[in-house]
Amino acid sequence: MLAFLDALCAALIARDITRIRHLMSHPLARALPRAVRDEAAAIAAGASRGHAAPLQAMRLYHQTAHLLGARSDPAVRRPRKAEQARQADLGFQVLSTG
Repeated sequence: MLAFLDALCAALIARDITRIRHLMSHPLARALPRAVRDEAAAIAAGASRGHAAPLQAMRLYHQTAHLLGARSDPAVRRPRKAEQARQADLGFQVLSTG
């Protein structure tokens, strides 16, 4: 779930509409709180307020990391290869963002 939330937050921050829609069609998206689903839908529809951060998704990511006992600070980005391996283990297609 943490890898899913990480991918969703990255897509929301990047305003990657295709990636947001892909992630929101994943079965894990059904477990998201309504506020996060609504936020993702608004950003995907282009109805977000400028470049406002996806606070609901980021808050859920932070809470989930703490509940799962993340051993490292979730705000610190891992090396690219480690991130790709983690997402691949969960079946997420890693897309280049840069």
